[in-house]
Amino acid sequence: MRIGLITGTGFYTLPNLKETTRETVETPFGPVEVENGHLAGKDITFIARHGKKHTIAPSDINYRANIYAMHLKGAKIILATAVSGSLNIDWKPQTFIFLEQFLDFTYGRKYTFYPLENKLAHVDVTDPYCEETKKYIRKAADELGFDIRRGGVYSCFNGPRFENRAEINMVRMLGGNLVGQTGFPECVLARELAISYASVAIVSNYAAGMAGELTGTEVSENIAALGDQVAHLFERTIELIPEDFDSPAQHALDQAYL
Repeated sequence: MRIGLITGTGFYTLPNLKETTRETVETPFGPVEVENGHLAGKDITFIARHGKKHTIAPSDINYRANIYAMHLKGAKIILATAVSGSLNIDWKPQTFIFLEQFLDFTYGRKYTFYPLENKLAHVDVTDPYCEETKKYIRKAADELGFDIRRGGVYSCFNGPRFENRAEINMVRMLGGNLVGQTGFPECVLARELAISYASVAIVSNYAAGMAGELTGTEVSENIAALGDQVAHLFERTIELIPEDFDSPAQHALDQAYL
C-alpha cells in the first residue's frame, strides 16, 4: 500500500523517511515535485504544499496537480496537516483538531478534475474527511498520549494575508471554528479520485480580533514546537493502517456518474 502525506506551513520534511528519492511526476495539470520513500513498512509519497522553502502562496498551489500526482503514484490514503487560526478560546495554539467540515471562501482556484476522460462525476462530500482513516489517527494519538479534539469546521480563505475582524465574525456566525488558506479544494479533489483523505488541524494562533496582532513569527514559533509530535503521530498512524484498508471514500465514484 502507498500512503500520501501532504503538509503545509512549518512542515517541509518528513523525519524518518527511509530510502528517499525525489521525482518529478508529470500530470495533465502540470509537473509536481514529490519525495518517495519508506516509513513504518509502507511506501510513502510526500509533498510539501508550499515548497521546501515556503515560496508558493496558498492561492498559487497547484492542488489538482498535487492530488493527481498522488493518484498516479498509487496512493489510496492521504494524511494531511492544516495549520489554522482558532475561533474557539479553548483551542489554544498548539492544539490538534480533526477536520470534519469546511466552508469555502476562496476564489479563482481550480477545484474539480471534471470533466475527466469525457466523464462528469458528482461526488458526495457530505462528510469530506474520511472517518475510517481518522480511526487510525485517533488510535495512534491515544497510544502516544496526544489529545486531538473533534469538531473542526475549517473556513478556507485565499490568503496569503490574514483574515480581518469582519471576516472572522462572519465565519463565527456561519458555524466555522477554524480558519486557514490551504484546506480547500484538496479534500474534494481527493474524493473525486476516490482517495481516502484525512486532515489534522494544528492551531498556530487565535483568529483576528481574539488576541492581539497576528504575526508570521507567532505562527512559525508555535508550529516549530510541534514537528516531532506530528512526525510521531503520522508514523504510528501509518504503522496501524492495515494492508487491506478500505473505506467509503475509496468507492466515491461507484455511483457518481449521472
